[in-house]
Amino acid sequence: MNKKETKSTTANKTVKTAVDVKTVAADSTVKPKTTTSAKTKKATASTEAKQTTTKTTKKATAPKTAVKKAVKEKAAQPVAAKEAVAKTRESTKTTEIPVKKTVAKTTKRAAAKTASTPKKAAAAKAEASTAAKVTKKAATKTVKAEAQPEVKTNKKAQEEKMAYYESLPLEECIRLMQSMNVQYVYEDYYRLLLDEADSKKLVKNIISGNEITAEKYDFAKDGCDQDLVVVTLNKVADTMDMKAADFKTIKKAMKQAVAYSMNSDAEKNAAAYLEEFQTAEKLLMLGQRKGVTMAQEISAIIDQDVAEFFEHFFGFAYELLPTWQYNDVKFYEDFAYAVLSQYSDLYEAQQLRVQIDVADLYIKQGDYMHGDEMYGYILRDNQIKDYIYFRYASAYQDIDRNKAKAIAYSSLQYVDDRYTYYPDIMNVVNND
Repeated sequence: MNKKETKSTTANKTVKTAVDVKTVAADSTVKPKTTTSAKTKKATASTEAKQTTTKTTKKATAPKTAVKKAVKEKAAQPVAAKEAVAKTRESTKTTEIPVKKTVAKTTKRAAAKTASTPKKAAAAKAEASTAAKVTKKAATKTVKAEAQPEVKTNKKAQEEKMAYYESLPLEECIRLMQSMNVQYVYEDYYRLLLDEADSKKLVKNIISGNEITAEKYDFAKDGCDQDLVVVTLNKVADTMDMKAADFKTIKKAMKQAVAYSMNSDAEKNAAAYLEEFQTAEKLLMLGQRKGVTMAQEISAIIDQDVAEFFEHFFGFAYELLPTWQYNDVKFYEDFAYAVLSQYSDLYEAQQLRVQIDVADLYIKQGDYMHGDEMYGYILRDNQIKDYIYFRYASAYQDIDRNKAKAIAYSSLQYVDDRYTYYPDIMNVVNND
């Protein structure tokens, strides 16, 4: 709204107010009914007219004030616009400074980068090399991760195969070995295990000697492969009381036996004798399995003197068995004769001694008849009478002294002072 329109509106409102005042005055003049005097009414009308005029004037003034405010605001708009433009320019200037600085820094960095191009190239090459190594490691890990299930599968298959081999009886293992052109029987494997202490070397020799290769024999295809060699040898070894791998243990036991002396501890003596007897059994079996008839050969195999060991063993048995049971003597007799029958060199050295020891043991056990019979047999087959008669008489020395004297006296028909044991025999004869 412009100034002219505002003035026109204000004038119209003033005119209308004046007309209304006149109308009110006329109406008040016409109405005669009130008791108030005309003068009083006139004064009242005049007062109301003034009040109305005052209100109208105030109302008219209000629009003028609003117009002035609007005019001031419009006048201020150019100033605000100028200030906004000025602020925008300042903002633009402020923004331009960092941009320029950034461009400058970028330019310097580019220059520095250009100046250090060889170094950067070397660094880039090193980074590329490192990245290649990392990539290679990652690829290796990936390959390993991919191969892991296959490794587990192969391991499981191997375990299942070996479990199958272990479940087979020895005879079936030998048959499957023969299907791979290994024409061995049980005794052949037994002999090999007695000859070779190194089981790995033995397995290698069988595989290479019979060409049991992975290309020729596959378990999935043929039902057997080279792994069966180990299983078969182990199964044979389980049936053996002794093999080449046990020779070191036997040697140690022989040394301990020879160093032992019988003492007053009966339990300790008994334990030592049983250990020594078991070692003697192994030496006997070794000769039987290998077909060796000379103790000297076994000594070379064990690397310990077998003759020395049996010398100690026979003497230990003679000292200990008188306090043991009769059946122990019989068992010892059979075993001792078996040893002498196996090793000819031991027979020549120990045969008479063992026979006399056994005869004495029977007498000391109370079986006099059996003892006497044995001594009669020994005397008939041997020309050295003095030693045999002396041992025979000594067996009864603590049991029946008169019989001991009778045996010693009867020897004088064969023994005189030329013989080694003649003085000993005469001591028995003259013993009161």
